[in-house]
Amino acid sequence: MNSSTNFGVKAWSAWSSSLRSQEDWLVWAKNPFVPNGEDKPKVEGMQPINRRRLKRLGSMALEAAYNLPDIRSPIIFCSKLGESERCYELLKELAETGALSPQSFSLAVHNAIPSLYTIDKKMNSNVLAISSEAGVFSAIIEALGLFACGEKVVRIIVAEEAVPSEYRQYCDFTDESYAYAIDLIPAGDVSLSFSSDEKSILNSTGMSTNLQAFRFLLADDRLYECTIGKTSWALKREEL
Repeated sequence: MNSSTNFGVKAWSAWSSSLRSQEDWLVWAKNPFVPNGEDKPKVEGMQPINRRRLKRLGSMALEAAYNLPDIRSPIIFCSKLGESERCYELLKELAETGALSPQSFSLAVHNAIPSLYTIDKKMNSNVLAISSEAGVFSAIIEALGLFACGEKVVRIIVAEEAVPSEYRQYCDFTDESYAYAIDLIPAGDVSLSFSSDEKSILNSTGMSTNLQAFRFLLADDRLYECTIGKTSWALKREEL
């Protein structure tokens, strides 16, 4: 089985400790490296009462979102692990005290970050939260479905952070810490296709597919391919 369709990028924004401006990210797209660091942005556009509820992942995600123009469109939040720091603190609190902070627990759910965004902006937009091995590709597919239903713009927010050190003995987690937001429109020179032919495409960059896909959107490359599980994915840019 295979499928493909086209879309375009209307606007984008991104943030990490090591890459804070659009100029930084455009330079990074030509000479990519793994963005990381422990700093968190200020998210100055957000009301303080809501900003105080954010940890680093949420701060990065909403810093990227607040740097884009205001729109009233569907929002897709995409993060494989979500706020792992907050979840670890909750588990530690539960083990030590047998109780949980209700506020921290409510903010640990996967859709809490985009929901805080809509609350702060007083928006009633459709919000979807995705945790997927396919990452931003799953978010793009959701956006394409929304376009088929008549939406003109869809905002995708992608965010990941390095996990607490206590988790590293169990799995090989990435040290990437970043967030980006992209406003997609249902027309453009980029297409996403996927197939179940199970061909293997090795990742030699050391970066996640989320970052490699974002680099493709910023650069002038014509093709980005990768394999995730049993599915092959391809982003292509057509000549207009």
